[in-house]
Amino acid sequence: MIQKKRGFILFIILFHFLLMPGIFADSFADAELLFSRNKPDEAIVLFEQVLQSANTDPSVYNYLGLAYYQTGQMQKALETFLSGTQKDGTNKRVLYYNAGNTAFAMGLLTEAENYFSLSSIADPSNAQVFLNRANTRVKLQKLSDASDDYTNYLRLNPLSPQADEIRRLLLLLSEEIQNKEIEEQRLAQEALRLKEEEARISQELALQKEEQERLAAEKAAAEAERRRLLMEEIAASLQNTESTNLSAGSEGVMEYTYESELD
Repeated sequence: MIQKKRGFILFIILFHFLLMPGIFADSFADAELLFSRNKPDEAIVLFEQVLQSANTDPSVYNYLGLAYYQTGQMQKALETFLSGTQKDGTNKRVLYYNAGNTAFAMGLLTEAENYFSLSSIADPSNAQVFLNRANTRVKLQKLSDASDDYTNYLRLNPLSPQADEIRRLLLLLSEEIQNKEIEEQRLAQEALRLKEEEARISQELALQKEEQERLAAEKAAAEAERRRLLMEEIAASLQNTESTNLSAGSEGVMEYTYESELD
């Protein structure tokens, strides 16, 4: 009896797992429906369940990332998009593109530029990625690169309703790039002049120091000579006598008797 119950339980478990792909397929369809009806919060719950399935639909990463984005969960959205890029069968172009948009919205401009670049590598014919990367590069002040991206966008999408505005922007970028180059040249020349002036001042200070050291050495030498002469003069005055008589004392000690010049 016990064995029959165990067999029945095993059958139920096996039957449950056999039905799992269908269950998750239904969950994915329901999640898509909720997402399409602008109910991202409810869709997130189902997409997260689908993500746990062994037979995950590759597009779930994009849908779940977008749902996170719509609910303001930017960091989760970015992580989901990037996680999807590491899975087989996913649309790398779309995932990197959406990761770029999310990073841009978060103010992560350098990261956004990198993700847009990866998206363009996955699909070089996607005009929109060049436009978004161009906008990012303008904020990063990479004006020449931005100009190239806008040009590529127009090449890929010449009939864009934004074409006239982009062409006007390209003219402004060209002027700004030229002005920037002129300013860089001016700054370079100014830096060169400053460097030359610093070298001149440094040389002048070195000459002044050299002159001060020379004068100090001359003064020290003159002072040394003055002291020498003074000592010689004092020594000479102590020896200013005409004659000296020597006599032996009672104990045979030599004594000196000085005769004055006044005698």
